[in-house]
This record gives sequence, C-alpha cells and structure tokens, in this order.
Amino acid sequence: MAKKNGAQSVETVAGRRIVLSAGDGKTNIDELKWLTQTVLAEAAAWKSVGWAYIADCSKMSPVSPTEAAELVNMTKAFVDAGCKAFGFAEGTSIMLKVQAQKNTERSQTGVAECHFATVDEVLVWMQKEVDL
Repeated sequence: MAKKNGAQSVETVAGRRIVLSAGDGKTNIDELKWLTQTVLAEAAAWKSVGWAYIADCSKMSPVSPTEAAELVNMTKAFVDAGCKAFGFAEGTSIMLKVQAQKNTERSQTGVAECHFATVDEVLVWMQKEVDL
C-alpha cells in the first residue's frame, strides 16, 4: 500500500528492489523532504545489495528552483544509500524531462538514469539494463 503526503506517494515494486514515487500536481519542500526520508526508509534493507528508484512525474507540475535544489540533495542521498539507477516516467512533458535530467546532472553522482513516458517502460529498462 502506498504511503502518501500531499502531492507525493511512495511504494515498493513487488518482488523487486525498486521504490516508486508518484507526484500529482504541485509539490513543496516539506513534501520533498518527506519523500526523501520515506524512500530511504523503504530501501534501507537493500543498501548493501543495491536498489533503484522510479519517479512517476507524469502528473506533476514543474518545480521551482528551490524545490529543484532539494531534488539534487535527494539524488545524492539515494546514491549514498545504495541506489544504482534512477528512472523517470514523464508522460509527454518535455519540461519535466529537462528538469529531471538537470537535477541528476547537478547531483554529480554519475548514477545511471533513464527517461520514458510510462512506469512500465522504466521497469523494462531497469530489468534489462540494471538487473533490478
């Protein structure tokens, strides 16, 4: 069952070491901090073996520069906690894709990432390319 806080929700993908979050509408700093802590708690048992994170941004509004800075911090925290790959489901939004790519670049972690329209496409990529 998904955990929810405002515009954000978090759940694990059954049978896989993947944490999935979904945003709906406009989010804020407090929700992003909650998101970070909740994802880290969900993935804590996988730190030594690695895990992956999927952000379903397809229903989200673009974020402000302040929120984008928080997403960079989140990316670094996830990589430090054993995250091997990031997947983004962005629907058809070019703006969300550009923001997600920039946030990962600014984190300077070198983590593997992919950008697709749907969560299902991300899951296929993670199975083939990251073996998660």
